[in-house]
Amino acid sequence: MIPNSKILFSVASVLMMIFVPGWTGALTSEEINNIEIYKRTSPGVVNITSVVVRYDFFYKPVPQAGTGSGAIIDPRGYIITNYHVIHDAKKLEVTLADGSTWPAQLVGADPKKDLAVIKIDAPKEKLSVLPFGSSKGLRVGDKVLAIGNPFGLQQTMTAGIISSLGRSIQSGSDSIIENVIQTDAAVNPGNSGGPLLNSQGEIIGINAAIISPTGASVGVGFAIPVDDVKEALPSLMQGWMYALRPLYFLGLGLLVFLVLRWMGSRLRERPS
Repeated sequence: MIPNSKILFSVASVLMMIFVPGWTGALTSEEINNIEIYKRTSPGVVNITSVVVRYDFFYKPVPQAGTGSGAIIDPRGYIITNYHVIHDAKKLEVTLADGSTWPAQLVGADPKKDLAVIKIDAPKEKLSVLPFGSSKGLRVGDKVLAIGNPFGLQQTMTAGIISSLGRSIQSGSDSIIENVIQTDAAVNPGNSGGPLLNSQGEIIGINAAIISPTGASVGVGFAIPVDDVKEALPSLMQGWMYALRPLYFLGLGLLVFLVLRWMGSRLRERPS
């Protein structure tokens, strides 16, 4: 009996995938785009493990580990994530796509925007930087992809669309974050801090929250727009130094005032 055409095509496709690297067979343009984006961007998505100390009934310290995601945004090792991923952490570790783990330090945080920047001292050749897109001009229906570590399952990608724009959500500090992106791409605990990407593989948002009666994805996720992230980055990457700038200028102004006052008193004391 001669095999039918479907069997022959399947066998041929398997052989081509084995012996011809990069061959995509009868994949749709959508599938090809998804595969290409994942291949190009997943090395820039990291798993963040934070150790928080809680206290039991007898006030005994009990370390607890939590996980989240982050995106490499600078070849010097800077990583953007959510503030609630690293909040109160006594220890931070970052696992790269190659499986290597690196200690991380908090650089700067903005609880009101639920954003934070951490840094690792890993070799540049291990760091794959993700490009920023823009959150201007986004439309309901635009394709999006989320890459992160839901439930600790590293390097997971989900796809969906922008479900709505201009939403408002509450941050962990009880402030309101405006103009948030709503998506139906599956986002679960552990995805927080990971990138929301467009069809060019650019970051258009940082996944931050979900609405769910079960604690898992029901198709309503939210991401902080990347334009808000870019606006906050200068202060986040300079950390406490940037936060102290107002005090610096206040001190400088006070010093100038005291010098001028002293000079004025000296002039009044000079005999005519």
